Amino acid sequence: MTLSKVLAEERRARLAAEKLLAQKHAELTSANRRLGLHTRELAQEVSETRARVASMQTENARVISELGNAVQKIEVVESQLWQALEAIRDGFALFDADGRLELANRAYLSMYDGIEEVGTGTHFSELLRLAAEEGLVDIGAENPADWIDRIAAGWTNTRSKPPILRLWDGRFVKVENRPTADGGTVSLAVDMTELMRMWSAVQELPDGFVLFDADDRLVMCNEKYRQLYSKSAPAIVPGATFEDILRYGLKHGQYLDAVGREEEWLAERLASHRRPEIVLEQPLDDGRWLRIFERRTSDGARVGLRVDISHLKQTQADLEKAMERAEAANRAKSAFLANMSHEIRTPMNGVVSMSELLVSTTLDDEQRLYAETIRNSGEALLEIINDVLDFSKIEADRIEIAVEPFDLERLIHDLVTLVQTSARKKGLALLVDYDIFLPSRFRGDAARVRQVLTNLIGNAIKFTHEGHVLVRIVGLGEERGRTTLHITVEDTGIGIPKSQQAHVFGVFNQVEDGRDRSFEGTGLGLAITKRLIELMGGEIWLESEPGRGSCFGIRLVLPNATDDEGSSLPDLRHIRRALVLDAHAGSRAILSRQLGQAGIAALTSAIEAEFDSMRQAPWDVAIIADDIPGATAAELARRWRTAGETRPLILSAALPDRERKAIGDGCFDAVVQRPTPRAALFAALARIEMASVSEPPCVSYVAGHDIETRIDVLLAEDNATNQLVFSKMVADLPIRLRVASNGQDALDEIAARRPDLVFMDISMPGMDGKEATRRLRQSEADTGAPRLPVIAVTAHAMDGDREAILAEGLDDYIVKPVRKAAIRNAIERALPGVLRDGADQAALDAASASRTKTGFSGSERSSR
Repeated sequence: MTLSKVLAEERRARLAAEKLLAQKHAELTSANRRLGLHTRELAQEVSETRARVASMQTENARVISELGNAVQKIEVVESQLWQALEAIRDGFALFDADGRLELANRAYLSMYDGIEEVGTGTHFSELLRLAAEEGLVDIGAENPADWIDRIAAGWTNTRSKPPILRLWDGRFVKVENRPTADGGTVSLAVDMTELMRMWSAVQELPDGFVLFDADDRLVMCNEKYRQLYSKSAPAIVPGATFEDILRYGLKHGQYLDAVGREEEWLAERLASHRRPEIVLEQPLDDGRWLRIFERRTSDGARVGLRVDISHLKQTQADLEKAMERAEAANRAKSAFLANMSHEIRTPMNGVVSMSELLVSTTLDDEQRLYAETIRNSGEALLEIINDVLDFSKIEADRIEIAVEPFDLERLIHDLVTLVQTSARKKGLALLVDYDIFLPSRFRGDAARVRQVLTNLIGNAIKFTHEGHVLVRIVGLGEERGRTTLHITVEDTGIGIPKSQQAHVFGVFNQVEDGRDRSFEGTGLGLAITKRLIELMGGEIWLESEPGRGSCFGIRLVLPNATDDEGSSLPDLRHIRRALVLDAHAGSRAILSRQLGQAGIAALTSAIEAEFDSMRQAPWDVAIIADDIPGATAAELARRWRTAGETRPLILSAALPDRERKAIGDGCFDAVVQRPTPRAALFAALARIEMASVSEPPCVSYVAGHDIETRIDVLLAEDNATNQLVFSKMVADLPIRLRVASNGQDALDEIAARRPDLVFMDISMPGMDGKEATRRLRQSEADTGAPRLPVIAVTAHAMDGDREAILAEGLDDYIVKPVRKAAIRNAIERALPGVLRDGADQAALDAASASRTKTGFSGSERSSR
């Protein structure tokens, strides 16, 4: 073979090898590419597997950690639960399905007093045997085997009543067993020691105890409760309703007051049972009485007590009988006191009244001493009688406080008028300072207020030798139609030592030592006063300093009366300035305030040397006291009139006698009583305001009238002494007096010639004053005649006498012994204005007309 051929073959072989190599290289490249892709896939898978493994490892670690924490928490909870079980007072134990002890706390094991056989695995029957045989439980007289069988029977019976065991150490436990879901048993030993002690105490109560739940079902009661309701006892079981128990008792006649009205009684008892709290008394069929106390508890249950009060009822019955006897004796005593009061006052009327008249006559010094001694002794005796009667009424609790409209300001001034004589004799100024901004009319017991103030003012005058006695009335505020009043009686007397001030309101207590007394009295006055003030809902107190005087204060709250007339002020256009001449500073100050309320400025003086120069001062009216220094008021008035004084003059007179004398003098234009009520002062000023300026001097609204008999008065009185006394008392009053000896004679006199006024004695033979007045009122109703004023004059002064007398148709009431001031005030009330404003025919006619309009009328003028 040639070389070229060989080379060509080699070239072809080389080309084929290169082609094969290229093919193999391409295959290898493709294989490498596939291998790279597979490698990457494997690497990705490995990476992902590694990540999953790492994640699983982390989760496993977390689960392991959480499991550890959970186990730890379980251990903590178990420890805490076990600690809690160990800490509780009650016993806790767990038994398995075979009845063997699995666990128990210390309180449960303590019941077995550390016996070695008691522990985990001990069967409950073994525990019962040990408790009975070792004396761990007080089984009483019961056989141990029987006791074990009885308690074991209730081990699996959940409906059986849990037994209460008394342990060796004195504790009481209630054992309650409850099955578990796996067949085991939970046993609780609840400590009932305190409850059992309480229940033991309840059982020992002498009274019945009962407890009903919110559904009114019986929870528990003690044995005493069952004994009290012995006929109802079979129905008194836990769970029974209160109504069921009542119905059972009704069926068996348990309740005495339900006989014949069972359903009505049941409804009433259930209604009372539903109230939040009740106290009632219940009679039983066997004669016993129970007092029932029931109260609702906060959870809606009701707890009750039943107290046997049979002995109290018997005592009450005995007391009622004793009270009836006492009341009969008290009625006899009251009748005796009333009769004695009447019998004593009748002759006392002659003694006191005639001695008063005797003193007013012309007597030498020795005769006057005798007469005044008789009068003072009679007054002292009368005061003692009044104190004893009042104290007996207070003791018997027979004083009732009336609530009627009255004028407080007028009451005080009328009272001051009555005691003015006593004050004047001692040279004392008697003053009344009534708050000018205070209404005068209130509602209350005027008689009791008058009695209290009479005692306080009388005491002040009695224990004051010089100076003054001041009655001050101030309003402390008004609320809901009621005014708080502060009334004080102040004096400049002997005072009361601190050591005795706490006792002055006691019974039979007096300021002075009983062995060396200058002042007489019973020592009851202030005790009576304090009790009356308390009955009126007020209080009384004392402030005093020996040698400087005393102040008795009263606080009263009285309803306002709607018909207040004291607050109206006169329309005074021409009177703007007033001259006040008065020796007492307090009196000047009071008059100045009263004048100021009416818009009148006051110029005052008490110095004799200034009087004539005061006449030159610019004033529109002068008010002159009857006791000015240096001269009488009448002498000063005459001197001024003689000197040409024409302006109005008003006399301020302490006594009615002075008032009448001043009217006779004719130099005064008006006269007012001192102390002066606002209404009287304003009325006098109003009359002067209305007077004509052309009237000549010394001519007043009362001057020039002929003081002759104008008022026709009939006195019905059977006692000759009293007839004489009364006739002398009214001798200087402008009246014509007729006398009738009994009620029938009085009616005959009225029929023959109708009077203006009747003073009617109550106790007279034949027909008494009450019957005569009843017949008079009936006659007036039948004929349409106007009402004739009838005033009782009586010795009946017991509590209720006034009300009983006025209820018979009489209009007013004065008590024997009568005083001139009392008669005069009674006439003033019956015939307003007739005495004070002059007893002329026109005034009398005006008074009669006014009474006819108001239904309180006097006689018809035609009948005279």
